[in-house]
Amino acid sequence: MTSAEKLDRMFRLEKPRDRTEIPVFPHIITWCGKVAGITQAEMMADHRKWLQAMEKCFEAIGKPDATMPLPPADTVFSMGLLARLPGRELGDDELYQFIEKDWFSGEDEYDRILETGWQNYTIMHQCRVQQPPVTNPQEIFARFGEVGAHGAEAAMFFLQRGVEPITHASAAPVFDTLSLMHSLEPFLMDLVLIPGKVMDVVNAATPSVIEQAVGMLRQAHGTRIAIWAMRSSATFISPAMFEEYAWPPLKKMIEAFWAAGAVSVIHCDANWLPMLGYFLELPKGSVHFELDGATDIFKAYDIVGGWHSMRGDVPAAMLAYGTPDEVSEYCEKLVTQLGMKGGFMLGSGCEVPLNAKLENVKALMNAVK
Repeated sequence: MTSAEKLDRMFRLEKPRDRTEIPVFPHIITWCGKVAGITQAEMMADHRKWLQAMEKCFEAIGKPDATMPLPPADTVFSMGLLARLPGRELGDDELYQFIEKDWFSGEDEYDRILETGWQNYTIMHQCRVQQPPVTNPQEIFARFGEVGAHGAEAAMFFLQRGVEPITHASAAPVFDTLSLMHSLEPFLMDLVLIPGKVMDVVNAATPSVIEQAVGMLRQAHGTRIAIWAMRSSATFISPAMFEEYAWPPLKKMIEAFWAAGAVSVIHCDANWLPMLGYFLELPKGSVHFELDGATDIFKAYDIVGGWHSMRGDVPAAMLAYGTPDEVSEYCEKLVTQLGMKGGFMLGSGCEVPLNAKLENVKALMNAVK
């Protein structure tokens, strides 16, 4: 069975006939450099160096069924945050770092967003977070063009090796993006003090985010779209706030993407357990959850298993500090208790960390052999 067939069956929630039909996806962006002997600075400067590192990494651990086709520099750029980079502010082989800063001058910033328009405002924001700041927005448009070209090149590179891109387009909910732009604490205060202003922006901007993402999806002829909902978990907001503020626009996005023929692959960092029940309101099979270990994956499967699919969730700490036997034991539990029921992809909890042990990642890969 090909990787594409494994993924299709998993997204359709079909039960595997044996463990070899369970797809495996260790999320690797930066760790490949450690395996290949290529520095983080080199991979940040040249996306083809990253592809070279990924190929050497696959030679060492075996080919996964899926991967994220986004090089490190493009990953950093797409976040829209200030960053410290290897080879610039950091040592050549150090991991990049994000810096969260409040860019809002006050509550009138929401009015400014409405007047400017969401897409124009986010381009302006990208200009100001670059180091040094960019004065000509055309440079940002050109950089987004590079991101698309690099992603297409990477996708073809991996497909030629039998590895599926996990997604073909991406979108970030306006709610979560505002939280990152404003920074968490003041954004939460705005939800308490001026929720109407916040939601005016969210409701006005969400249709344009959907339209842009569907356009990307159709251009790529894709069937899977990433949603980066990184501030909508119970780690950051209460279930009541989720229900009132974050859930309605997120639901609208997922329904629109499903209507366009795509499964929403939601990157669920932190604890999503109290929120998962809401996703039962959505069409069966329309969501794939990427869980990172902070959500109890076994309880999560009890809630949404059989209705939506999920990936996880060997924790980063286990890959870095555990033993191969510990990884194998945990993977065996995931495979037997969840994987053989269907709708499950074995993988790392979020990204494989830079200090992961090679033998531990091999143990994860070997769990489905």
